[in-house]
Amino acid sequence: MPADHETADALALYERGHDQFQSGDFRGAVESFTRAIALRPNVAAAFHKRAQAYLQLDQRPDAIRDLDRAIALKPDEPIFLADRAEAHFRQKSYDAAIADCDNLLSLDPGWAPVRGLRGDCYAASGNTAAALADFSGAIESDPDHAAAYLVARGRLRYDLGDYSGAVEDCSTAIRVDPNAAFAYQARGFAARELGDHEAAEADFGEVLNLEPSSPRALLGRAGARIQLGRFAEAIGDCDALLQLQPRNANAYLLRGLANVQLGDLSAAAIDYSHAINIDPSTQGYEFRAAVWRQLGDDAEAIKDLSAKLKLSPEAPLFNQLAWIWATSPDGDVRDGERAVESATRACELAEWSHPGYLDTLAAAAAECGNFAEAIQWIEQAIKIGDPEEFASYESHLELYLFEQPLRDSSARDSAT
Repeated sequence: MPADHETADALALYERGHDQFQSGDFRGAVESFTRAIALRPNVAAAFHKRAQAYLQLDQRPDAIRDLDRAIALKPDEPIFLADRAEAHFRQKSYDAAIADCDNLLSLDPGWAPVRGLRGDCYAASGNTAAALADFSGAIESDPDHAAAYLVARGRLRYDLGDYSGAVEDCSTAIRVDPNAAFAYQARGFAARELGDHEAAEADFGEVLNLEPSSPRALLGRAGARIQLGRFAEAIGDCDALLQLQPRNANAYLLRGLANVQLGDLSAAAIDYSHAINIDPSTQGYEFRAAVWRQLGDDAEAIKDLSAKLKLSPEAPLFNQLAWIWATSPDGDVRDGERAVESATRACELAEWSHPGYLDTLAAAAAECGNFAEAIQWIEQAIKIGDPEEFASYESHLELYLFEQPLRDSSARDSAT
């Protein structure tokens, strides 16, 4: 009799856990399944259901331990292996996930979701050829539900720089499922990389027709509209995105870019400041420095570039600082020695192969009065540079031949 009571109690707890899971009370479900397991520790389904609840709570190690127990109790149940493979994938244990997928595919080589999951694992672990083969196999095995696998293959092609292939796969996915918002979104990003901003704008618009509150689509369409010169519409997209995500630094950056194009430099500076406060690692410092330069405040530009340099000591930042120190019309800002030091560092990081950095080093040398060195560096820039830059470099060379330093007021001239 006690055993029968325990069985009934365990079944009641299991059913309660199932109801809690269905209602979204995953912690309650874990508690109920745990009590059921305590009464009946040899029921594989209870471990399986508790694992699913753990996965909803993002407690993947606990889920995997329960799935191990479920498989040990019932090794011939494929769904347990499939769920464990998914849990291993989420845990980034790709080899373990692939091993589970291999076992499942040995039982059913045409199991498309498992083939697709193994493709995801191969893609994440860098085995591109195997990933492409698995996505193609999943598409072939289940052509009526192939949209997700086509987009997965398209995203992998995107990562490999095959943007045309990505567009092709996503277009096929859309023919399979015209309401697949994720396919339009992936195709939009691929179209952007191909420079087809009209197509990108249209695809992101389709996403927003299907999912009006999609942050990525709003951001993608804002970027496309900036490229198309539709700056007011881009600002509208950024405003909508910031209503959804008030701390989205990229939305502030894009809105700042649009405001610059509309001539509202003050609004742009405010947007870039918001982006910097949210995430200093973005391009906010560089973009705001460009605004300061347009406003004629090279001292503030130097502060911003110096702040970003502390976070990310990269060659372009050394070069930008050196250019301002060497060429600013503001005598209180110019500093030839610091310009030479910073320009030299930029050239070193670029292994002396960047003509623009050599041009900056020449300007820095000229600011220090070392015109022979300036001529040497600008001639080297001309030698290795793009012919489109020759006119600019040759005009600089002419200054140095007459022992004149370079003064750059182009940023502020563009604002007037």
